[in-house]
Amino acid sequence: MKEVSIHVGKRIRLYRKMKNLTIEAFAGMINKSKATISKYENGDISIDIETLFSIADALEISVNQLVDYENPAAV
Repeated sequence: MKEVSIHVGKRIRLYRKMKNLTIEAFAGMINKSKATISKYENGDISIDIETLFSIADALEISVNQLVDYENPAAV
């Protein structure tokens, strides 16, 4: 379900930009490379659960705000 990774990535980008964080600054906050953050935001790679919580903590939001995806087939 790549759609979920794309959705979560868009949410990460949205909240990162709302905090006026560059990819470089954000990457440093969660100990990941700029390339990895870019791949997360584009939905190119999946995020493990520990990293998802680190991202939410760094952005000062709940994990639920990142994973609020609704499967259109289930609606």
